[in-house]
Amino acid sequence: MRHILSIILLCCTATLAQAEGLTDAEIQKWTKAYQAIVSWAEKEHIEDELDANTQSTEYSRVFSQMMEQTRTNKHYNALVEVLDDNGYSDPNKWSATGDRIMTAYMANEMAGNEAEVEQQLKQVQSMMASGMMPAEQKAMMEQMLQESSKALKAAKQAPEGDKQAVKRNQPLLESVFGAQD
Repeated sequence: MRHILSIILLCCTATLAQAEGLTDAEIQKWTKAYQAIVSWAEKEHIEDELDANTQSTEYSRVFSQMMEQTRTNKHYNALVEVLDDNGYSDPNKWSATGDRIMTAYMANEMAGNEAEVEQQLKQVQSMMASGMMPAEQKAMMEQMLQESSKALKAAKQAPEGDKQAVKRNQPLLESVFGAQD
């Protein structure tokens, strides 16, 4: 009986730990590793090659998808080494943390504008349905509409704790992501 209670407590503790928001230390550690990857890719002149492998559209898994796609890349082991040198022995932990940061970052960027974004998406849908748009332009607009809808959906799923941590670290993240006011 004691063994079963221990297992239940362990499972509950793991669930609670995962439910907690990002910490400032996690964001700063992740950011340092991200900067190291960007620097390494530029030094090796492979940033374009890595970018070509990361055309992800699942906005809640941007970094996880990048790691999955990079596994088949000849530079994967070097990438893992850069992460290891920056405190991530498990590249999946780094990418999962990046996913949470990016989702919360997008949520904060869209905060207060969700209704406006949804209205704009509906207007685009109406324009496309009117039949007044050339086929090529319509296809491009459909792609943009899908991408925008996915981004909005991902942003809505960001936990409040993550959004608050990202907000506290906004200047750092803006410097990393190259965001401009």
